[in-house]
Amino acid sequence: MVVEEKLASVSCDFLTWLWFTTEKEMGSIDLGESLGRIDFWVDERLAFRSQADDKPIAVMTGENPSTTLEARAALAGGKVLRDLRIGLRIAEREYTVTLRGPLLDMASAKVPPDEASGGEAIYDRMYFYEELHSLIQGLFRVFSSQRTSEEWSTDILPAMRAWIRGGEAEI
Repeated sequence: MVVEEKLASVSCDFLTWLWFTTEKEMGSIDLGESLGRIDFWVDERLAFRSQADDKPIAVMTGENPSTTLEARAALAGGKVLRDLRIGLRIAEREYTVTLRGPLLDMASAKVPPDEASGGEAIYDRMYFYEELHSLIQGLFRVFSSQRTSEEWSTDILPAMRAWIRGGEAEI
């Protein structure tokens, strides 16, 4: 049970960090040498839960739900993210994926259309899913690096709290 609680805490931190970072970094982040700079944004779904329960208690969908007062109020009221749908763009390829729950399950992923035809299309699909997985790993790697640094408690967490309260996200 303790491991599940820690996973849930880290996943909630990651999802909140993603949302915060899309606004702080204007939707662009460098994932390092292998992936380079990508664009990412909060897409059309946010699901919140209370800290004591895993079931979603508030789900916001539609165009730009992350910009609504209700979404920010849910965070300010102590709710944590359970699901977050994000969009990602690398080069000319766009992906959409919902990250869900304490294990950050990748649900309802949408990958670019197949460029090949016939039997070759399966290789495109495999490549796109592998690339999507690499992008999520890259984002988690950046988050993990920040989360385990001293900067997390001195700069990033206070900036996130100010952002949740409606202030500026200056780091």
